[in-house]
Amino acid sequence: MFLDVTRRRNPKLIQSGVTLHQSGQIPPNTYVIDLDILGENVEALARTANEHSFQLYFMSKQLGRLPFIGRFIAEHGIQKAVAVEFDEAKTLAEGGVEIGNVGHLVQPGKNQWPEVLSWKPEVVTLFSYERAQQLSETAVQSGMVQDVLLRVYADGDFIYPGQEGGFPLDSLDEELTKLAGLPGINIAGITTFPNFQLSADRMGMEPTPNFQTLLQAKKVLAGRGMEVKQVNGPSATSCETIPFLADQGVTHGEPGHALTGTTPLHAYRDLAEKPAIIYVTEVSHQDKDHYYVIGGGYYGRSHLTGCLVGNAESEILDQYVPAAEPAPEAIDYYGAIEKPKGFRIAEGDTAIFSFRTQVFVTRAHIALVKGIQSGKPELVHFERKW
Repeated sequence: MFLDVTRRRNPKLIQSGVTLHQSGQIPPNTYVIDLDILGENVEALARTANEHSFQLYFMSKQLGRLPFIGRFIAEHGIQKAVAVEFDEAKTLAEGGVEIGNVGHLVQPGKNQWPEVLSWKPEVVTLFSYERAQQLSETAVQSGMVQDVLLRVYADGDFIYPGQEGGFPLDSLDEELTKLAGLPGINIAGITTFPNFQLSADRMGMEPTPNFQTLLQAKKVLAGRGMEVKQVNGPSATSCETIPFLADQGVTHGEPGHALTGTTPLHAYRDLAEKPAIIYVTEVSHQDKDHYYVIGGGYYGRSHLTGCLVGNAESEILDQYVPAAEPAPEAIDYYGAIEKPKGFRIAEGDTAIFSFRTQVFVTRAHIALVKGIQSGKPELVHFERKW
């Protein structure tokens, strides 16, 4: 999905990927992240947010939820993380990363609230009165009041499978009455997801029905005289979408794919953020129809179309091979690529992909590399997945 734009806007990342693999510095099945470009992207996002009085929490799950990356992002201008689940929050918090938002998209378990509060998150996102009650009881026992966001939805909203739930908009006012009786929480605002989708012409991002639900929920809270400190509108948060969000009264966003220049819109337009991630693996073997590359890092919604294959920086950019996206029912032991025309492939050659990913749900390794843009790539952190 992002191979062409990466080859054009960050060819040194691809060239460094083949050299790192062929030299044995990284194994097959490794995501390589260009720290130079990642840092530039974070700075651009932070700068744009500041210009529009907008607040950001960074999303780390797409990058493997590594504390090293979290600290790096904080140093470049976005200080707090959004953790979609308890385990991500725990990993980041124990690694010295401040937690801005936890609970969206996955609610902590009933016995995990004490540890959640120990991290001092800025907000906790809640999906139900029952979870709010659990959090409130724990907060009272800790002698504190925790700011929370309410996840809201309405009929007609677009919800990804496996991400359903929240407070229905048509009964939100009634729910607020119940929630007001919980002494350990303070309702600081609302959120929903996703708020953007790629437009039909692929030239922009347009609001989903969820976005109007978010704005309507804000009115419900304000109509009860509540201070709405946070209107959190995640999905595809980038330098492109921040001005629109701010203009509509949204206060917070949560960039994830924008950190590596890989939101859907980045595949079709050159935006402020540049590509900063590739998937590097190795040609394993062949049969009469295909070559096969070592797998482990594929993702079901990757929209991959092909890869670059070779064993030298001087050739890799011109050696494109179409590839097949793995079947959803298959374990990705291998990926299938077509036999090339015009050049030869050897078993052991490097195969480089650039597609939409969620690194945290794969079994791929992660290599953080600096110096790529200066022509002196240096592996500064390697996270082995096993």
